[in-house]
Amino acid sequence: MAQNIIDTDVLVVGGGGAGFRAAIGAREEGAKVLLLSKGPLARCGASPMAGADYTLDGRSLKELGHNGDPNDTPEKVFKDIVTQGFFLNNQRLVEQYVRAAPACCRELIDWGITIGFSEERAIFTSGIGIMDALARKAKSLGVVMRDDTMVLDLCVRDGAITGGLGLDIRTGEFIHFRCRAAVMATGGWHKAFWPNTGMRDLSGEGMAAAHRAGADLGNLEFITFSCNVIYEPPIWRGSIAPYVLGLLAGHRLTNSLGEAFLDAYDPYIVKVGSGTEWNKSFISQACMKEVRAGRGFPGGSIHFSRGDIPWEQVEMWASLIFPRWKYKAVDLSEWGRMLKENLPLKVGPAVEYFDGGIVVNERFETALAGLYAAGECTLGAFGSNRVFSAITEMLVQGAAAGRNAAEYAAGTAMSAADAKVFCALEEEAAAPLSRRDGVRPAQVRRKVQEMAHAHLGPIRSGDELLSFIGFLEEIEKDTLPRLAVSSPYRAYNKEWIDAIELGNMVHLLHASALSALFRRESRGVHYREDYPDTDNDHWLQESIVSSGGLEVSARPVTVTILAPPGGKLPYLEMMKKMMEAHSETGGHH
Repeated sequence: MAQNIIDTDVLVVGGGGAGFRAAIGAREEGAKVLLLSKGPLARCGASPMAGADYTLDGRSLKELGHNGDPNDTPEKVFKDIVTQGFFLNNQRLVEQYVRAAPACCRELIDWGITIGFSEERAIFTSGIGIMDALARKAKSLGVVMRDDTMVLDLCVRDGAITGGLGLDIRTGEFIHFRCRAAVMATGGWHKAFWPNTGMRDLSGEGMAAAHRAGADLGNLEFITFSCNVIYEPPIWRGSIAPYVLGLLAGHRLTNSLGEAFLDAYDPYIVKVGSGTEWNKSFISQACMKEVRAGRGFPGGSIHFSRGDIPWEQVEMWASLIFPRWKYKAVDLSEWGRMLKENLPLKVGPAVEYFDGGIVVNERFETALAGLYAAGECTLGAFGSNRVFSAITEMLVQGAAAGRNAAEYAAGTAMSAADAKVFCALEEEAAAPLSRRDGVRPAQVRRKVQEMAHAHLGPIRSGDELLSFIGFLEEIEKDTLPRLAVSSPYRAYNKEWIDAIELGNMVHLLHASALSALFRRESRGVHYREDYPDTDNDHWLQESIVSSGGLEVSARPVTVTILAPPGGKLPYLEMMKKMMEAHSETGGHH
């Protein structure tokens, strides 16, 4: 039984942008705040690796003194987010996103970020620059921070959050956290898929713990895959460099027959779906159709080259975004040589962003009293397709969640520690350490990841989802209870951490696959081969996985301003309709 007990008013779980901004928001309201980071402070999760574009309406950007479009308005941005989300957005959260974005942008500038350049609706900086600015601000306010600390589960009494069980990764010792309120800001669960574009510490334990404790999960079927992610060679696998360069300079995609397969699609969809972030859904699905039809390369890839794009144009853009052919500390100079000689690279879709997550209201409250959530781990503003910035999302939501959590904490007494609950949670978490004969996590994890990529990818079918659900049920029943680690030593025991993470990843994959099976239509980044229409008459509903199990039910989408259209259209026709609605506003992202 751990003797280490730490009390705080607001416990913030997650060391990325949403977590730091929530900690700042709570501290500004006078709360005692403890921020827990699974890895190094301000250097773990997705935030430091972001590009990073911060989006807001052009008029507000212009008023901030940057290159914004003066004819743009918050109302136009609202419409674009909702139409591009295929009308599945919670419009209250979209209003909050649009309304709060300018003030959060001004804060970042005041806190010292460096702006590389700006365009009609965005400023571009770096993820590390944002995290450094947030860390400086949090430190100046007296936020207490702990790195290398995981939260394994939450503790609840009478339907309210009371604390959580933590693990000090450096020592292997358990920690009992007691709090009046908590903010979950743990990002996505990229590690459940292989390949993926995310950091390897993003395994979804925050979302899974919140669900077990009493929060609901929603829209988990909507998973954004980035297109044009490197599959081979293995040293570059998971890099989105071709996606970034192709979006700016252009590119050519061919199948194993040498066909430029995008030529078979509507030219308007190809133009918009190649030159904007619509490509994440359109090109990912188009590539997977080739692979599923047997026209891909081994490993499920297709070929990326510059085609007819002049080398000088490619080289110019590459020099701006990949100085000396380095991207995120990876040397891509050999790829530069391949591009110059117009040699193909093997690419394909890989998980990049999760549109669904913990269900919150406009105050970022969950169904569990005292538990708030912010950022990518939430069912946020973007509906079924995100085309605007997750950087803006994490900051505006983090700020609001932190402030509201502090307000709740101010009126709530600290509950006494429940020793029996903590003891039971500790025993469950430590079980793999005491098993000598069992299954090693690494043996199971890669199979789970590859099955997730194959069956829960950009294109799904009912039969494949049922097969995957059966596989996951077998893992839950027969494998997870037998997970064992080779060393009983607790300090920096990576295999033990892997075992804990694996259970959370399987839980979320199961909930996601059930949600994808439940939604019998195609919408946004969810494409059902056996239900290829977007059906606004029957499926303008969120899929909710309530706490206490994995039953999926429907909940009407929240509409405040923009009424969704009715009707049922083939998926690509609906996509074209949404693209045209976006272009009518003069939107850019």
